[in-house]
Amino acid sequence: MKNKIQLKEPDTAKMHNIINMALQFSSMFRLFEPGSKTRFKEKLLSQFNEILSSNSKKQFNDIHSSFCEWGSQKIYLTKKKKDGVASYGQIAKTLNVVLKVTVHYCQLPESNQAMRLSKWLHAAIDTKMMKYIRPVGVAGWPISIAQVDKNSYEKIQEVVVSIIAREHMGNITPVEFDDIYWDALNR
Repeated sequence: MKNKIQLKEPDTAKMHNIINMALQFSSMFRLFEPGSKTRFKEKLLSQFNEILSSNSKKQFNDIHSSFCEWGSQKIYLTKKKKDGVASYGQIAKTLNVVLKVTVHYCQLPESNQAMRLSKWLHAAIDTKMMKYIRPVGVAGWPISIAQVDKNSYEKIQEVVVSIIAREHMGNITPVEFDDIYWDALNR
């Protein structure tokens, strides 16, 4: 062997590889400047075990919110898109896609824990979905994910939960809502 490289344990390498794939899967990632992509990934990796070991929906939501608040202060957009920091909604969508891929699709860290966590995952709402689910007569509804702050993000997620209750009799989770509606709106 030519150079000595730093190797990870198989489970750690698997987790890093899945997170890398999930980050590339997120269309939001292209909006972040290169240094911000690295900061996002490093922060996510540093908090990933905490996220995965959440013992309650409240604890999960607190970690999720804290991550999105951090990102809306520390993650910068490319100059091509807009100079400045990413919105809470842009960070949340990216995080939600990563969590959907790692927990819901890949069933990490293990199947039983992933099934419990999947119930708490948020819908990764995009601009098309926001337009579709917009309640009639609601003023101040954001028209793009770039306009979504913490308060509007929470309202959007509440609307998702109400649609799930009304249209799906509560038989799907927000992450399944995301899959169903994203697929239908992007055909």
